[in-house]
Amino acid sequence: MPHRDTAPGGKRRLVRAAAAVVLAVGVLVPAGGSATAATTAATGAPPGAAPSLTRYDTIAVQTLDSIVNGDFTAATARFDPTLRKLLPPDALARAWVVYQDQMGRYRSHGGPMDTSSGTFTVISVPLSMERRAGEFRVTFHEDMSIAGLFFLPAGFPIA
Repeated sequence: MPHRDTAPGGKRRLVRAAAAVVLAVGVLVPAGGSATAATTAATGAPPGAAPSLTRYDTIAVQTLDSIVNGDFTAATARFDPTLRKLLPPDALARAWVVYQDQMGRYRSHGGPMDTSSGTFTVISVPLSMERRAGEFRVTFHEDMSIAGLFFLPAGFPIA
């Protein structure tokens, strides 16, 4: 494979952009904590209970719905300036296509799960994809802007 893109929007450029997004946003479960403890702290609901949706949950699901419906401009509307530069609407559209190429077409999604990490709130939404289970993960700043957005295989750890 050549060391440069062969066409605008090449897969190498997309991979570099995705890597930059991952590197730009470090999201961790609090030290000594667990996703279950963090979820309880974020939602106030005990594990296994159906928590009420938070504002973060609502925005995450709206963002996912925009992506699924092909409205990538709406999906990027709440991105912070850094993420907006790294993942503009056309790059997000390409990332969604690549993800579906790997996982199969989107079928449906489950309820969001909240995790806190310092000043960030992380929302994970399980995805039912055609070939295997996936996960949509959104990281929020306290001001409700989106600091990170990830399409992942199911069970990918928050680390």
